[in-house]
Amino acid sequence: MTEIKNRDQLKERVEKKLMDILSKGYNAHYILKKVLKDNTLFVENKDILDVIFITREEITTNENESEPFSPAKVIIATDYGLLILQEGFTEISDNYLGYGLQKIYYNKIDSIKLDICMLKGKFKVFAGGNELVEIEFETTKYYKEFEQLIKIIHDSKMTQ
Repeated sequence: MTEIKNRDQLKERVEKKLMDILSKGYNAHYILKKVLKDNTLFVENKDILDVIFITREEITTNENESEPFSPAKVIIATDYGLLILQEGFTEISDNYLGYGLQKIYYNKIDSIKLDICMLKGKFKVFAGGNELVEIEFETTKYYKEFEQLIKIIHDSKMTQ
């Protein structure tokens, strides 16, 4: 795993990731970009320690139209816990689509699990003996980011 030695390096890395997400255009859900760009109630003005953006997966139909089959997701590690945003597919207005938000405080997390296979990986968060989150991802694109996220969660839990 890559070690990030200080807070400045971490902030620089997060800023690069945020700029990459914000420049994705249509591939990044409007509300996900809005949450990352603005100081919102979701992040309560806390420092963001890491961000993982999993792009929407689509299938192209016979009419060359693409239809989403796996929503975009953003996992945000903050000073106090994890925020998980997932886009929905139901249109509410021209700019907004539905989305789901889950906030998990580090002190509530019992354990985390990272399963990595050749093609697909799974990231799971457990609290109170129950699985709260399961996120599937393409291993070749995201495994290093999830390994770093595991380290950040561990370090954050140790400082509490």
